[in-house]
Amino acid sequence: MLLTRLFYYIRGYLVITIAGPYPERFLNVCSNRHILLWDVFSCSSSVLKCCISMHSFRLLSPIARKTGVHVKIVEKRGFPILLLRLKKRKIFALGLLTSILLLIFINQFIWKLEIVGCKTVSMTYVTEKLAECGLKIGAFRPYIDEKKLQNQMLIQIPELAWLWVDKSGSKVVVQVKERVPVPEIYDPTLYCNLIATKDGVIDSMVIKNGVPMVSLGDTVRKGDILVSGLILSEKGVEPRRLQSEGEVYARVWYEKTKAFSLWNSVKKETGKKETKRILHCFGKHINLFRQSKTKFTDYTEETREYELAPFGHYMGIGLTTITYTEQVCHYEKMNAETTAQKGTLELTDIIDKAAAPNGQQKDLRTNYTIIDEDTIEVTVVAEYLENIAEKIKMT
Repeated sequence: MLLTRLFYYIRGYLVITIAGPYPERFLNVCSNRHILLWDVFSCSSSVLKCCISMHSFRLLSPIARKTGVHVKIVEKRGFPILLLRLKKRKIFALGLLTSILLLIFINQFIWKLEIVGCKTVSMTYVTEKLAECGLKIGAFRPYIDEKKLQNQMLIQIPELAWLWVDKSGSKVVVQVKERVPVPEIYDPTLYCNLIATKDGVIDSMVIKNGVPMVSLGDTVRKGDILVSGLILSEKGVEPRRLQSEGEVYARVWYEKTKAFSLWNSVKKETGKKETKRILHCFGKHINLFRQSKTKFTDYTEETREYELAPFGHYMGIGLTTITYTEQVCHYEKMNAETTAQKGTLELTDIIDKAAAPNGQQKDLRTNYTIIDEDTIEVTVVAEYLENIAEKIKMT
């Protein structure tokens, strides 16, 4: 139906009223003769209002006489009607045409640049290199050669493995993908030992190459040699040096202690809000506010961006709204058990981040001590099973 409306708007259509004792008969005859009427609205029991194309309106006279109704044109709409009005207002038509041409010309420049995919490579560094290659705010969009830009960027930034430029109106999105580090090539001639990275108790070992220097159940310290790459011979043969390979799993303990207050802060919104707007117009940022700082002391911040992008093409104009919502903070006293549970979760999260990524938690013990009427001290001891072996080159 939307395409039909657009079609009739381009060709022009009329808004008419149908007055008579039985206007329903008029609608039935039009339907039988395949004359399209839309937006039919009943003004009263004897008057209907609807829309019809200019071509079909010429066919209504015999139908109106047959059904005994009176058809009247209320309004003319559509693109042809707009052109007739513009012919009478030549200065306005000239100004409108000039504005459209100016908007099309301005849309040929880049007014917004986004970079997606940067992780280890600095986004500022990528932006500078893009500017050196010709892609920057204000650049003429048809002059940008995507293939040439990709080759130049991959040469200037070796850390990038892939780059793609997506031009959508005055907005350009640059997607990058960084190279995966090349794995170290195994060299059997290197002399390497497996060294303990943490204190622990040996639980299990999988030795692929080298001489184990510890046994199951041994306690090791950080820096101790777990597997040696130096093989000695009892027959007087010169020692042989090789690269140790294997995994050594040990039980590692982590302990964290921290004091927590029984008073918990609770924030609630007061309902007061303050909105600041920033207008983005062809690469320029215009602040539509006087004071950059909000008048609220405690608040939450929400940012929304709006872009003028008909049919997905950015036109160089956008608006950013920053909404500040005021909050008030008051304190509620919790019991020791609830505070201890909250503190345990916090300390457990800290320990889990400090443990090895492939570590497995085997045991967790917690306790708390009441220091005074407002403070408790929580202690968390966690046991993990981790591979503590690290290959170290020896000279």
